[in-house]
Amino acid sequence: MIQAASILDPKLTRLGDRLRELGLTQLRLTPDGRATPIGTLRWIEQIVIQSPLFERLAAQLWSQLSQQESATVCEVWPGVHLAVLPRLQRRRSEQQEAHTLNAVLLLSPELLTSEQLRQVCDAHRLDLTATLTRIDSRHLVGMGETQRLAAILQWLHEDHQQIGRRVNDLETLSRELTSSYEELSLLYKLSASMTVDHPSRDFFVEACADLCEVVNLKWMALQLIDDDPRMEDLAGQVFSAGAVDGDDEAFHEVGRSLIELARWQRSAEPIIIDDAAASQVVAAARFCRNMLVIPLRTETQVLGVLFGGDKQGADQITTVDSKLCNSLAGSLTIFLENKMLFEDLQSMFMGTLHALTSAIDAKDSYTRGHSERVALMSRKLAEAAGLDAATTDRVYLSGLVHDVGKIGVPEAVLCKPGRLTDAEFDQIKRHPDIGNHILHDIRQMSDLLPGVLYHHERWDGCGYPSRLSGTDIPLFGRLICLADSFDAMSSDRTYRRAMEHEQVLDEIRLCAGSQFDPELAERFVQLDFEPYFKMIRKHQRWETSQGEQAV
Repeated sequence: MIQAASILDPKLTRLGDRLRELGLTQLRLTPDGRATPIGTLRWIEQIVIQSPLFERLAAQLWSQLSQQESATVCEVWPGVHLAVLPRLQRRRSEQQEAHTLNAVLLLSPELLTSEQLRQVCDAHRLDLTATLTRIDSRHLVGMGETQRLAAILQWLHEDHQQIGRRVNDLETLSRELTSSYEELSLLYKLSASMTVDHPSRDFFVEACADLCEVVNLKWMALQLIDDDPRMEDLAGQVFSAGAVDGDDEAFHEVGRSLIELARWQRSAEPIIIDDAAASQVVAAARFCRNMLVIPLRTETQVLGVLFGGDKQGADQITTVDSKLCNSLAGSLTIFLENKMLFEDLQSMFMGTLHALTSAIDAKDSYTRGHSERVALMSRKLAEAAGLDAATTDRVYLSGLVHDVGKIGVPEAVLCKPGRLTDAEFDQIKRHPDIGNHILHDIRQMSDLLPGVLYHHERWDGCGYPSRLSGTDIPLFGRLICLADSFDAMSSDRTYRRAMEHEQVLDEIRLCAGSQFDPELAERFVQLDFEPYFKMIRKHQRWETSQGEQAV
């Protein structure tokens, strides 16, 4: 047995395995009659196909062989037959397909008495008698078996092609599943970060980077509109990932042009620009040859556009790419809508709180703006103490509403000039409990209540309403206590004038460890008080303008 040259086509290899199990030899033929075995050859088969006679006769038969549509048998010479297999659906170029045939070599007993075998032996300088002795007649096909073998080969070939089609279908399904998995994985990853408290800039850049990688684009960007106040600091911004080469302002110009294109189109359908240079998109050709554009559109407006340029390699942007990007654009649109709705609600919430605290402060003309100033300094102290941004925001809100309980204290007591009686002071001391009672049923304010209830507790345990001491006083209470006391000493009262700033800071240092948390007191006196003074000036201007309007 002689090992033939290896064949790379896996389909041919699998078919060859089955043919070998039947004791048959497969060949690849070229128009000049040359035969390359697929698998192994018997000795007599090698002698036959390597003879000049076989090559000449096979070349003469090429036209007939190449027109065969089924595995019918052609006689090369008596005893030597070729059963040509219909062409396999291989991933080869048409030129290669047209210049090769696959056939099965069949040798029958007629070969032993043919004149052609003598010519073959002479060509190879072999003794005919010795050659006949070496031939195993069990490997020869019977006289009436060739057509039946051809039918079997036809069935084998058809079954093999059917299996190939199923394999191709499975490969296609696998690619589609892979694409769907990537899409779902990307959407899941983004949805996990799609919360209104997640830093928007980080989220948008991550989204662009992930999509750029999945779709295999050179770069991906997101341009947002600039004419909706609910966008706040995101308005008009562009976020990008990948290799964006060029001037930033020109890139912004591309994004703004695409937003106008999306508005004009009045549809959320993706846009594939095959030739950026020929498009009407300003400056697009500076950054890419072709571009994918996905509008971020709600029922009423365009919020922005997601756009990317140039597939890596020689591939073109396809509808599959646009489908994946469109799915992400839908999620980004929902994120932006939710964020804008959150900003609306947050603005309404903050406006309501400011209106409430202004109404409380207005009960005492000497303390107008007090709650806003306490909120400001409470947040600055919380930041100096190393608290995270979310917590410092909650400290600010707690400072805004810390005196809400004063709404239940008579104005005659709040605005009384001079010293309060014990009974009147007891009424004042009730305002933390009243504030806590007013707010405790509002679920969203539950974490603000410690600042409301405990901002008059003292480090030494002599405060009210619960006479807590040290770190038993909740942190919000200790923070607001300092800011509240600072503003009280820094503001005019009915019974005294405001203290000088340095005098107030000296008083805080003096009371550290008795009235105030000593560590927080040390941080407080080191704060930047310019924002506080700026707010004082704003409140004074407002008071002046109100007085002039009253006159």
